[in-house]
Amino acid sequence: MVSNGDEGSGADRSTAGAGGLVDRWTALDRGWQALALGLGVVAAHLVGQAL
Repeated sequence: MVSNGDEGSGADRSTAGAGGLVDRWTALDRGWQALALGLGVVAAHLVGQAL
């Protein structure tokens, strides 16, 4: 399922911060979400190993 960015985008999109991040995350398709989450887990593991 591919998102074209039409969901939730309107004139009230002036809020910044976590709300914008949530909108961007939910606009991603599941494959990209899985890739980003996997890379985040690997990065956290590498940081944990370095400490």
